[in-house]
Amino acid sequence: MPNFEPLYPDSDCSAMSATWRNSLQSLAWFMRYWRDNFTAAYDLNRIFLIGSDNLCMATLALRDVPIERDQALKVLHQRIEQYRNAPQNERGNNLFWISQGVRPGVGYFYALTPVYMANRLQAMLGVEQTIRMESFFTPGSLPMSVTIFDDNGQPLISLAGAEGKIQSEAKWMQERMWFGYSSGFRELVLKKSLSRSSLSIVYSVSVDQVLERIRMLIINAIVLNILSGAMLFALARMYERRIFIPAENDAQRLEEHEQFNRKIVASAPVGICILRTADGTNILSNELAHNYLNMLTHEDRQRLTQIICGQQVNFVDVLTSNHTNLQISFVHSRYRNENVAICVLVDVSARVKMEESLQEMAQAAEQASQSKSMFLATVSHELRTPLYGIIGNLDLLQTKALPKGVDRLVTAMNNSSSLLLKIISDILDFSKIESEQLKIEPREFSPREVMNHISANYLPLVVRKQLGLYCFIEPDVPEQMSGDPMRLQQVISNLLSNAIKFTDTGCIVLHVQCAGDYLQISVRDTGEGIPAKEVLRLFDPFFQVGTGVQRNFQGTGLGLAICEKLISMMDGDIAVETEPGMGSRFTIRIPLYGVLNTSPVSRDGFAGKTCWLAIHNTSLAMFVTSLLSYHGLTVRRHAGETPDAEDVLLTDDEALSGWQGRAMVIFCRRHIGIPQERSAGEWLHSVTTPTNCCRCWGVFSMLRSPVRKIARR
Repeated sequence: MPNFEPLYPDSDCSAMSATWRNSLQSLAWFMRYWRDNFTAAYDLNRIFLIGSDNLCMATLALRDVPIERDQALKVLHQRIEQYRNAPQNERGNNLFWISQGVRPGVGYFYALTPVYMANRLQAMLGVEQTIRMESFFTPGSLPMSVTIFDDNGQPLISLAGAEGKIQSEAKWMQERMWFGYSSGFRELVLKKSLSRSSLSIVYSVSVDQVLERIRMLIINAIVLNILSGAMLFALARMYERRIFIPAENDAQRLEEHEQFNRKIVASAPVGICILRTADGTNILSNELAHNYLNMLTHEDRQRLTQIICGQQVNFVDVLTSNHTNLQISFVHSRYRNENVAICVLVDVSARVKMEESLQEMAQAAEQASQSKSMFLATVSHELRTPLYGIIGNLDLLQTKALPKGVDRLVTAMNNSSSLLLKIISDILDFSKIESEQLKIEPREFSPREVMNHISANYLPLVVRKQLGLYCFIEPDVPEQMSGDPMRLQQVISNLLSNAIKFTDTGCIVLHVQCAGDYLQISVRDTGEGIPAKEVLRLFDPFFQVGTGVQRNFQGTGLGLAICEKLISMMDGDIAVETEPGMGSRFTIRIPLYGVLNTSPVSRDGFAGKTCWLAIHNTSLAMFVTSLLSYHGLTVRRHAGETPDAEDVLLTDDEALSGWQGRAMVIFCRRHIGIPQERSAGEWLHSVTTPTNCCRCWGVFSMLRSPVRKIARR
């Protein structure tokens, strides 16, 4: 059974004991259930019931914990009075409070709730729980004081810090939440009202302790701020050096460039202006352009604006009102966020007059050219016709039996007439070339036949001067090609004629070969050569080598000039190599157009063979050595050695003409048994020698000059 105790001295608990006894006994088994299941877990001490009328308290102990009677009754009395005096709308709230126990660190938690029956307050049911103050006041890193105050500002529970307990102050006790300094700025105070109760919790900490704790933080913050400031200053300086200063320099240079460009435009010898594309308004111009624009009529300005907007052409020619020819060229661009056209105005009046003069001169030159062509045709006909008659009659006279001494006069007249015909032909050809009347007529021809024809034509002249003529045509020379054979024959004949003319002793070599995409023809002689200072002028018209060389020869000096012009018209070139006392070499090259090649001569049959030379002429021996080496033979000069059976012996008529040649051939046949078809005598001079003489020596194969290729059986 519970114990009944009065809260006031005049409280009568006997009536309550009789009234509530049966009800409390019926609830005793619930109390035992709580004691067995919840008391130990929640530290519940007791349950008490307070009547609303007589204010008597019935206490039901859940475990054996002594009650601090005076303190508990006093607190209960205060709470009941507070509850009874509260407004009617607040009486339904529960009451909670904490009381400091006698033992340090131990307190009591009270919860009081009203019990109603038929909407009428019958009693207040409460519970007491033992609590440890550490559960409410967990100490932090700062020695903080925590105090719980009641509504009267009296401290109920206090966990004192280093500075001791804090006293309540009126300035913050009336506020539900307050934060600030205490009186004297010695402590920082945080006050909060606990909900559903009249209690307030106050946290306080000494300002000195806060400063002591955060001193390093303040120092670190100051150092960090200083470092941050220094870094920001360095970044600002770097940004200034890399961004602001270059930008300022760029702006300054841009300003200088703009001023410079303005001065260039102002000092330009032509008119320069900037016109707005939309309406043709002059935005910027120099003085010259301003004057030119003022010369334009309104119709010219409109046409210029339409052309600029249409963007079909980039220039326009305008004839101003004062007969000034202006050429206006323009390009589109952007200037100050507008579409503009940069125009250049040039006064071309002088050029127009010059073009008109040039056109008149061209017409006059055309008329002169036509007159010149007519003159050349007339001269060609009028001069050559009587010469043909003279030459023909002289040829007829040479066929007749003439008195002694007269034949020499006829021959001299014939030679002079032929020379005059050649001079007239050269002059006419050169005139045609200069007036562009002579044309190249390409067709298919055989370069081999052209070379044979030229060699045959000049063979009598070579025989007459007792010279040697060698014609080498390489196997890679095509059988057919496209070109003008008549003009090519004219060029080679001129070069060959000069070589024969200026060569007194020795030989002349005509060499034809392919050099890449060109046909290369060279004419080499053993004459006196040409001085180096005169080589540069050798192809000038009417130029002749010094009198020392030309003293016995007549000519116009047009031959080489005509050769150079003709070769140039055939897309080729001509070159000369000369050395005084050693002779000259003229080389021409013409492109290989329309080549039709036959199968080239194979050189494999000569590979590994040895050719023994027994040739007295040193110059001839050098050329034959080069030719045979090209065909894969090993060339040796014969000096009495014994050749092998597979070797080839090559000699000339001088070596075979005496007993030395006959003994050499017989010796070779006796010792190595050379078959008759293995040895060959080369006929190098253009003289007639009995063939039977060689055959009686055992030589059955001969080559006649000019030599064009190696014949091998």
